[in-house]
Formats: sequence, C-alpha cells, structure tokens
Amino acid sequence: MQEKEKEKRAISFSLIAGIILLIIEIMMSIKTDSKAMLADALYDSIDIIIVILTLFLIKLYHTPISEKKPFGFSQLESFFLLIKTFMVLALNISIIINAIISIINGGKEIDVIEVSLFQFILFIGNLIIWLIIRNINKKINSPTIKVEVMAWKFDMIYSLGMAFAFFLIQTLKETNFKSIIPYFDQVVVIISSTIMLPELFKVLKENITSVLLFAPNKNLTDEIKKIIENNLLNTNMKILHYDIIKTGRKTWISVYFKTSNNIVDITHLKEITMRCSEELNEKIGNIYFELVPDVENYYG
Repeated sequence: MQEKEKEKRAISFSLIAGIILLIIEIMMSIKTDSKAMLADALYDSIDIIIVILTLFLIKLYHTPISEKKPFGFSQLESFFLLIKTFMVLALNISIIINAIISIINGGKEIDVIEVSLFQFILFIGNLIIWLIIRNINKKINSPTIKVEVMAWKFDMIYSLGMAFAFFLIQTLKETNFKSIIPYFDQVVVIISSTIMLPELFKVLKENITSVLLFAPNKNLTDEIKKIIENNLLNTNMKILHYDIIKTGRKTWISVYFKTSNNIVDITHLKEITMRCSEELNEKIGNIYFELVPDVENYYG
C-alpha cells in the first residue's frame, strides 16, 4: 500500500474516533453544565474540522514539485495551519473571557464526581487511540500523522489532569475552602487555557515564518548545519552560506560552497549530496537538499 493511502487511512481512523469522542463530550458537557468540558469539546471540534480538510488535502501534499510549482503545495499546508492556529487562539481567548464573566456572576457548582469519572474514562479512550495512531506513524513516518499523535497525546494528558483536578475538589467540601467550589470549574478553564497561550503563540510564529518562506527556528537550523558540516569534514569543500526554508511539511536546503582548488568533482559532489540527504531525511524528515557551487566566488 502506498504511503499516501496509509496516511489517509490513519487520518480517517483519527477522524472517526475524534467524532465519537466529541459527541460524547458535548452530551456530557450539556448534562453536567461543565465549562471545562465544553472548552475541551470546542477544541476537539476545531481539530475535527481541520482533520476533515486535511483528508482532502493529503493528495495535494504528495504532489511532486514541478517547474510551475517549485514548492509543490507545501505553502498550502503552512497557510492551512496558520488559519487553524488563529482559530484556536481566538477560541482560547474567548473561553477565558467567558469563564471570567461566569466567575463575576457567582460561578456555578457542578457534580465533580461525575465529571471526574467521565474524564478518567475519556483518558482511557484517548490513551488507546494515541497508542494506535503512534504505532501507525512508526510504519509510515508521516508529518501529518505525527501532528495527530501529538494532538491525541495532549487530549490524553488533559483528560487525566481534569479527572485528577475534579477528584481533588471533592476533598474541599468539608473544609474551610468549600466556598471556592462554585468557581472551580471556571478556574480550571482559565488555568488550562492560559497555559496553552504561549504554545499557541509559538506555533503561530512558526506558521507565519513558514508562509513567508523565512528560515526555520534556530534549533532546527543548527541541527541541519551540524549534520551537513559533519559530512563535509575532510573534503576540499568550504561552505559559504546556507539557504534554509521550511514551508509546510518540507524543508528546502541549498548549501553554497567553493573548493580549495576551484575544481568540482561531479561524482564526489553526488556522493556527498546523497549522503547528506539520506542523513537529513532520516533524522529530520521531508528534506530537499542540494549542494550548489557558488560560481560568483570562483571568479571573485
């Protein structure tokens, strides 16, 4: 089976599992009137919309580059993720504002035992789906599936944290802190949403960088340079400068060089290019790599 088809099947499985859990979450959030649970359901609904669109766009992501489309459809993926990040960020801020308004209006007490039990069951479901999706990704090593693995991992940890938090609130009922119980649901929403804000801004920055075809973050750039420079040790090639662009799922690397004797051995150049490309794709993935003789510097 082609990698594209395996990727589509994995995304389809993630989509079906997500829809089932979303329906259950919405029903329980209405039943319990839990703001925290509703916030989780809203996050998941956005993910499902994105996954549905991704299912239709996978074919484009696998389209080979051409003269008319030198980057293929990589930028479409970047633009798509940028829109998703803006949507999640706007929703996140809206949820925080609504939770603050609810606190000002006196809060609302909910059945914390019921919510805690449900969140623990949800954690078990997320754990099973995460393990399945992670196992699929090991076989095909897809960036799209990797994102799904991270999403399910986040849902799993979030559900476990919510279950634990709501269980703890039960212990406050017979203490001097019982007055905070009506506000606890909203406080959990504000804390969890605020914790996500730095990560959302980070992803937003990365996607804007990707759409504008700027260089990727320093950590990735340093890792790329280290791999290339290790492969060019003990050669007569001197690196002059790098062009590194990350757009969508693909990273484009052009390394301009000159040789000590101003002579380029094409066979040797091909061997080093293939060696660098293999290592970069193995350690980073989805790399287009080329070594380019810097003609201007030969005659400078």
